[in-house]
Amino acid sequence: MSDECLEHVLKVGLLGAVQAWCECQEIPLGPPRQRAVLALLALEAGRTVSMERLIEGLWGEGAPAGARGLVQGYVSRLRPALARVGVTIARSPQGYLLELAAEQVDLHEFRTSVTRSRAMKTDEAQAAGLRCAMTLWRGEPLTGISGGELLDRLRETLREERLSVTEECLNAETRAGRDAVLIPELIALVADHPFRERLVGLLMLALCRAGRRVDALKRYEHTRRRFIDELGLEPGPELRQLHQRILRGSVCAVRPPGFSASAVPAQLPPEPGQFTGRTNELSTLDAVANRGETVAISVVTGAGGVGKTALAVHWGHRIRPRYPDGQLYINLHGHSPERPLRPIEALGRFLRALGVPAERVPDTVEEASAAYRSLLADREVLVVLDNAGSVDQVRPLLPGGRRCATVITSRDHLAGLVARDGAVPVPLGVLASGEAVALFGKLLGDERLFAEPDVALELARACGYLPLALRIAAADIAGRPGGDMAGQVRRLTDSRLSVLSVNGDAHAAMRGTFDMSYHRLDPPSQRLFRLLGLIPGPTFTPEAAAALAGTTPGETDRLLCQLAAAHLVEESEQGRYTFHDLIREYALERAWAEEPEPDRARALDALLAWYLRVLRDVGDAPCPHVPRARGHSG
Repeated sequence: MSDECLEHVLKVGLLGAVQAWCECQEIPLGPPRQRAVLALLALEAGRTVSMERLIEGLWGEGAPAGARGLVQGYVSRLRPALARVGVTIARSPQGYLLELAAEQVDLHEFRTSVTRSRAMKTDEAQAAGLRCAMTLWRGEPLTGISGGELLDRLRETLREERLSVTEECLNAETRAGRDAVLIPELIALVADHPFRERLVGLLMLALCRAGRRVDALKRYEHTRRRFIDELGLEPGPELRQLHQRILRGSVCAVRPPGFSASAVPAQLPPEPGQFTGRTNELSTLDAVANRGETVAISVVTGAGGVGKTALAVHWGHRIRPRYPDGQLYINLHGHSPERPLRPIEALGRFLRALGVPAERVPDTVEEASAAYRSLLADREVLVVLDNAGSVDQVRPLLPGGRRCATVITSRDHLAGLVARDGAVPVPLGVLASGEAVALFGKLLGDERLFAEPDVALELARACGYLPLALRIAAADIAGRPGGDMAGQVRRLTDSRLSVLSVNGDAHAAMRGTFDMSYHRLDPPSQRLFRLLGLIPGPTFTPEAAAALAGTTPGETDRLLCQLAAAHLVEESEQGRYTFHDLIREYALERAWAEEPEPDRARALDALLAWYLRVLRDVGDAPCPHVPRARGHSG
């Protein structure tokens, strides 16, 4: 052991495995019965322990004839290890004394901290102090040692002490108003200690105050049946009285200062102006919310710019009166220049919006999610999880109650939510041509639309019927002196992705929207996406994609599935895929920016060779034009 340890304070741990350590390393204590000697001395740190007490602790009534000599041997081997950190075991006619301050033993530190916490003036301070004291426990007390029945009794005493302080801590936290946050912990404790009436009462009280009166009454009935079946007894008078108070509705929903039990969040963003179409999708969302017998979860999926957020927010405002207990909304930044929001961050925002003070929000996902579900269990709340990036990001944010509804938007399919959580997919495509033209009418005025209906349709087609592209084009027209639809069509003929952007707003640019989906792909998927932009025409087969990329059929299918999951390509029918024309233009742009010219040429040559083989096999179809990479203008 280094001399450095002499400068540190020895600590002895009894609240778990029996250990001794200084700040730099653990002290070797020898075999289990020798460690038991230190434990018995540390239990009485600063006081003499008799030889008889040590023998009883080590062997009980079955002590061997040479027990005294064995104890002396254990002590003599402990002394050198402890002396290196400045601690001695003194011998006197009365027995042995561990010359160590009580606060250097975790058990005594725990008891001192509990006593100090009980003197605090407020419930919040008491609860915080008791929680801090409980962190000293590392597991079952006095483990890793061998001894007699005395050690078993000591272990049982310490377990009871721990559980009593736990009850005291939970009681203080209940008085302080942390009901919903405590429910998961109380459920686990009652499962381990079903006959601890104080714990059962705290759980019933917490459930009732969290708005779960029915669950509180069910908990009492379950406990009462178990008391009668296993003990032949009724629950005690305090638990019976609490049951009657809950039945009468006389349990006061006390909350600490700053906690609003009636917090009703209204977080939906402003309703999108000039919302158009989506009749079928709105009907699907209504149907899911009306199911009643199961949890209502809808997943709106589609490509970037297709209007997923607009649909979810529009529907949320329309359905808002059905959820009087609040509407929660959060942008998870799953496809965004910003860092994706972690579940614990989203849960923290939701819990604070529901009235939980910031300092009482749990710091683990499991605890925070449990508290969140408890708060929403019997409330009618709409939850909108916008721009989700993955199933793992979403799942902790799902309420468990059937009176809530959840709408998730994502560019990914999030198939795991459909498979495991009963979510209903709501795929969202581009607007129909008539709906796209109608949106222009709302954005630019019906006068322009009636004056140039054919130009409006041509402009909608140039925007690919994507709602975001349509809105950007309309904003560009409205912002130009003398701006007209025909002029916008001409500008879009040259470079649609450059024209379809709003200066100063990164979220209103088609190229930036596609960038966010593209950069989430792995490199092989990015490469295939780029090369697919070289294919003339909007549709292709997996075989054409494999020839272009030089990949095996299995690998090509895997990559195409990833692209389809990200809504960068769509499977239009069995064995064929299609590009949205704006996304295809973006893919071609990426190919010219990132694929070296020789690689583009090789890919197109391989594609042409594949086409020729197909023609040779079929024999009756004309050869499609396949441009060479050199000089290809895109």
